[in-house]
Amino acid sequence: MSAVRRTRRRRSAGLQPGRLSFVACVGLLGFAALLVRAVQLQTLDAEWLATRAERQGETIVDFDPLRAELRDRSGRPLAVSASVESVAASPRLIENRKEAARALAKALRLPAKEVEKRLTQAGSFVWLQRWVTPDAAGRVRALALPGIHLHSERRRFYPNGSLGGPILGFADRDGRGLSGVELLFDRELRGAAAELSTKRDGGGRMLPNGTKSADTRAGQPITLALDLELQHFAEKALAESLRKTGARHATLVAIDPRNGEILALAESPSFDPNRFWLEDSAAYRARAFVDTFEPGSTFKPFSIAVALEAGVTHPSEVFDCENGRFRIGRRTIRDYHPHELLTVSDILRVSSNIGTAKLTARLGARRLVDGVRKFGFGRTTGSGFPGEVSGSVREIREKQAIERANLSFGQGVTVTPIQLVTAMAVFANEGRRVTPRITRANPETPDVAGERVLSERTTRVVLEMMRLVVEDGTGKAAALPHVDVAGKTGTAQKVKDGMYSQSDYVASFVGIVPVVNPRLVIGVFIDEPRGIRTGGAVAAPVFREVAGYAVDRLGIGRGAPRAVKVKAAPARAPRVESRKNPAGERAG
Repeated sequence: MSAVRRTRRRRSAGLQPGRLSFVACVGLLGFAALLVRAVQLQTLDAEWLATRAERQGETIVDFDPLRAELRDRSGRPLAVSASVESVAASPRLIENRKEAARALAKALRLPAKEVEKRLTQAGSFVWLQRWVTPDAAGRVRALALPGIHLHSERRRFYPNGSLGGPILGFADRDGRGLSGVELLFDRELRGAAAELSTKRDGGGRMLPNGTKSADTRAGQPITLALDLELQHFAEKALAESLRKTGARHATLVAIDPRNGEILALAESPSFDPNRFWLEDSAAYRARAFVDTFEPGSTFKPFSIAVALEAGVTHPSEVFDCENGRFRIGRRTIRDYHPHELLTVSDILRVSSNIGTAKLTARLGARRLVDGVRKFGFGRTTGSGFPGEVSGSVREIREKQAIERANLSFGQGVTVTPIQLVTAMAVFANEGRRVTPRITRANPETPDVAGERVLSERTTRVVLEMMRLVVEDGTGKAAALPHVDVAGKTGTAQKVKDGMYSQSDYVASFVGIVPVVNPRLVIGVFIDEPRGIRTGGAVAAPVFREVAGYAVDRLGIGRGAPRAVKVKAAPARAPRVESRKNPAGERAG
């Protein structure tokens, strides 16, 4: 046995030199690889590594100016900015996260579980709460917790809450305009940030002697055409209308027809841009610019004006309105109130679909389409508002008689509220079209004459017709006691699933005040009122309230002469008792 052990020891001893040689070779190869890599780093890659090391130590700090103010036409603030503090954490630097979460939750008035959940996230940075109050920031600072930081940020404040929310829009937490006027003038409001190029040490601390690349350029304040008090009154009137009618939504647009300034653009319901992240995003959009609808009878003044301008009829010409039913091919056009013989002026006053279709038939499809497009229908108004849509005026062939008739009284065409009000301003601006202005016009710069749409004579004739609509027609509820008003009602069926709804309507009234030397055009649009739903009963009273307020507050129409009242020619046949319209648009 001893001989066997000795043999094994000798064999083992014989293998040891080979193992040592193998280990030595491996070591030499590793050392050679390290030597080659060292030579590469010190020579071939030296310049690249030096540049990278310098770049990693560099940092650029942006110094953003405060976002500039939005103001109303009198200089009152609509949107302002201020420096606030936000609370953040570096979870890796917090030893007892549960205890820290409990203390922070008490300081920030947040649920402890929510704070603890954020502190358990992996990573070196997490927001705990943005834009905290000064009191909350003080409580967090007093805790002096390791890994908890207070960062200075900029916040946008809207001192009037939800007032004008859809038109103002909002800026996000990083100070970027995302909708409305905030988006439209984002570059001007933000200004330009200065950049400070500096270095950091191994611990991430900034070193002194940085280089400032550019000076900060402050944002430019924007003065809007909006009148704060008129806007407030209009929104209250719309909210009250919604309460009474049970409607889904309401919009009001008021512009100065002389220069296109938008003095009020109210939506109800609105939203509060101070808390945009908690609001329904559907409320962000300014429906006056982005929602389209069929205008119904509010379109009739434009169709009749085109016919008068072309010389195919005159105000006192009499048309047979067929006692409320008129067939065109296989289709029947109906009037809500049946009439027999009506003058052109009375056709507009009582809002007859049949009369409007008959008198515009003399134009033909081409001239009717081209004529209404001159008012701006089928294209955007040029306001520049983000997302504004153009509506549509379809091409019509001459043989499409029913489509031509529908167009004449506002079916088969889509418009936006701002588009319809801007078109109505043509009658208040001596036949010229203006572009809606979101910002206040420069009083030192003369107004630029807009594109001529109608002759002054036709303008005066149609304006007088619309005055009779308010005096003794479908728009009586819009009348003011001491100032003449001209306007037109509309009650248009909504199109749903490709069919005209028998229950959902848009009730509207667009009016001009005063008739002599017009100063204001106001459009009121009530979406899906319940119960009574005609424009004359639902939208015209809202116009009366807002226009009456504007007359009293802004002095519109005070001391102005009343319009010369021309009595409308009477119908040649007695009127028949009205009956419910089983199909087609209701009269205004």
